[in-house]
Amino acid sequence: MAGNLLELISGYLTPSVVSRMAGMVGESPAVTQKAVDVTIPTLAGAACNQASTPNGATSLLNMLSPSNLDSSIVSNFTDHLAGGSTTQSLVSTGEGLLHGLLGNNVSKVSGLIAGASGMSATGSSTLLSMIAPLFFGALGREVGTHGLSGSGLSSLLSSHRDTIQKLAPAGLASALGVSSMQNLCGAPAPVEAPMAYAEPTRPRNRWIWALPLIALLALIPRVRSCSRTPTATLTSIKLPCGTVLKVPRGSFNDSLATFMLSGSDSELPKDIVFDHLNFDSATTRLTPESDPTVTNLTSIMKCYPAMRVRLEGYTDNTGDSTANKQLSLDRANAIQALLIQGGVDPARISTDGWGDEKPVASNDTEEGRAQNRRTELVVLNR
Repeated sequence: MAGNLLELISGYLTPSVVSRMAGMVGESPAVTQKAVDVTIPTLAGAACNQASTPNGATSLLNMLSPSNLDSSIVSNFTDHLAGGSTTQSLVSTGEGLLHGLLGNNVSKVSGLIAGASGMSATGSSTLLSMIAPLFFGALGREVGTHGLSGSGLSSLLSSHRDTIQKLAPAGLASALGVSSMQNLCGAPAPVEAPMAYAEPTRPRNRWIWALPLIALLALIPRVRSCSRTPTATLTSIKLPCGTVLKVPRGSFNDSLATFMLSGSDSELPKDIVFDHLNFDSATTRLTPESDPTVTNLTSIMKCYPAMRVRLEGYTDNTGDSTANKQLSLDRANAIQALLIQGGVDPARISTDGWGDEKPVASNDTEEGRAQNRRTELVVLNR
């Protein structure tokens, strides 16, 4: 079963596909990508919420049945974006699916996507209708491949609740008739447990004198533990061009800068694994905490004009291998785009996506899978 259904679906919406859809809705690729990044968790949230009841799950299963949905849309999705009657048929299919999922709330949900992405209401509506068949087709494949029942479908969608709550627009809950995003997918509202009260016991008089001493002794290990709390150690690195970097000691950029300063050509190609580099789930969008990593890498490359690199993306073995490979390439391309935006010559950066190939750890454990989900920088020339 797909470990991350949202990433699986996102993998089909490559930059070239997004660019083609952008032309069809009359928007820029950047705005269209933002809308795509919101649309996928929005559809997942709506489906998850519907599948949270037995009747809703049954209704969703009927929509996903082969007799009602052409699953080949997934494998041939780009063919349906050729324009003309082919694309119009895709949009019409999507409109029918959206009506079954959202009822009279289609325009509300479309408006939320428009507001979150900056896309026009008309463009958002068309984009939502184009992506809906892909979403339902991928979900239908999971149902058919694993023989999911209504409860199995509900469990699959509910396993993505945290990601949906994080990425879907805040107004989705209201549009679906749910009190808050915390209640999406049928989750009960958190109930604060009442504070337990215990009647204090009265110490025997002969121990009263010892209480201050006991309290003082209890503080000692706490003070020691606080003094031992590790803090990030920053190191300053002065590059040949005069730029001074302050990066965590032993981090990716520390290793890279040290190699560029004192490494040897005999070590080329030099492979360094990124750290502090993460993407929002199901997207090629870096988290805000990852920005310093790319910013410092840009500074290093600008100080070494002869430096050429290759960015390589990898995933674990969860989900569809073809989609994983495309997602890993798209993420490498996303980092490349940021470096180019920062002033690095595009000719100095190549990319590759290996998907679940070349694992560095076992995919049988979560820790191993986390190690396999990585991005590497290969220095080709100093």
